[in-house]
Amino acid sequence: MTAEAPPALRPTRTRARLFRLLGLQLATTLVMLAVSLTAVLHVLDAARTVRDRTTEAVLEVAAARAALSEADQAAIDAFRTGEAKLAGPGQDYANSLAGASQSLAKVAEANQAGAPGTGTLQVVAGLVAAYSGAVGQADAHFRQPGSEVLGVADLWYASRLLHGPDGVLAQLTTLQGLQRAALDDQLEDGMSPGLLPVWLLAPAAAAAVLVGTQWYLWRRFRRRFNLPLLGATALTVGVGVTLAVVLGLQLRLDDVRARTDAVLADRQTGIAATDSAGQTGLAALLARHCDQAAGCGSTVADFVAQPRFAPAAVGEGAVDAGTEAVTAGVRDAADSGGVEYLAPAFSVAALGLIAWGMSRRIDEYRYRA
Repeated sequence: MTAEAPPALRPTRTRARLFRLLGLQLATTLVMLAVSLTAVLHVLDAARTVRDRTTEAVLEVAAARAALSEADQAAIDAFRTGEAKLAGPGQDYANSLAGASQSLAKVAEANQAGAPGTGTLQVVAGLVAAYSGAVGQADAHFRQPGSEVLGVADLWYASRLLHGPDGVLAQLTTLQGLQRAALDDQLEDGMSPGLLPVWLLAPAAAAAVLVGTQWYLWRRFRRRFNLPLLGATALTVGVGVTLAVVLGLQLRLDDVRARTDAVLADRQTGIAATDSAGQTGLAALLARHCDQAAGCGSTVADFVAQPRFAPAAVGEGAVDAGTEAVTAGVRDAADSGGVEYLAPAFSVAALGLIAWGMSRRIDEYRYRA
């Protein structure tokens, strides 16, 4: 008689169920890794871009607007008081114009408005060069005896290059809006407080699967805790805490947005006050040199007749302090302290603990006849 072959060994149902639980835990943990890493990198990438480029672009556009307004007022004052006959537009004009050029160079380096921003900067550069040339021509004519009226006309033309509907200041206002919109887009690419529950779904689901597995193992094996799975659960909670920390960084960025708007508002108040003073001086200068009988034409007459109200300007010290607050705030928001490494480290460690904790139970149920 031939001996009967031993029955084939098949995996037990418990073992198969344990494998399914292992796969579910690994899958939810991998999803948690992907989601948390995406959230963390979005926030930190936005924070670093805002720190290195966007806030500088926004604030330097405003600084260039302010400097050009101050340069124009300084030139007008020099002509109005007669100092231009001795020293030209003056040192204040030259310093302000140089400051505006430096700010525009920084904007060109940090531009976040893409091709529209680059195109606007090119237009502005051409207009500023034309403005500087017109002021120089006004200076040359104003110093010549009998040519003062021609010099004042040149100064009027130069000032229109700044203040006209399509002038430098209008172009820079448009550019500032483009850079400010880029700031909004970058901040919205991060993690808003309203989306935190969505980001936390992945670690919550992974924790729920781990707790459910612990309950099943307790019922099946009558053992209170599986220590590796307990460690994996703690690490999963750590991922959720990491996401909450990242949300704190996002809230700092939102605070930077509010502070930036406050600085822009202060800048605008100062620009309005400077423009009002400068254009009032220009109106007085034009009225003084216009022919009393023929006048200077309807355009100049309308300009001279315009009422002008100067708002109370914010001190430059307050603007500088606000700018420093923006710089410090965005630096703090971008200073992650290595939090970007915690979420993947916790997730990878949890994967290892899950595999270790489940393998011990799986090995206990290898085969059955």
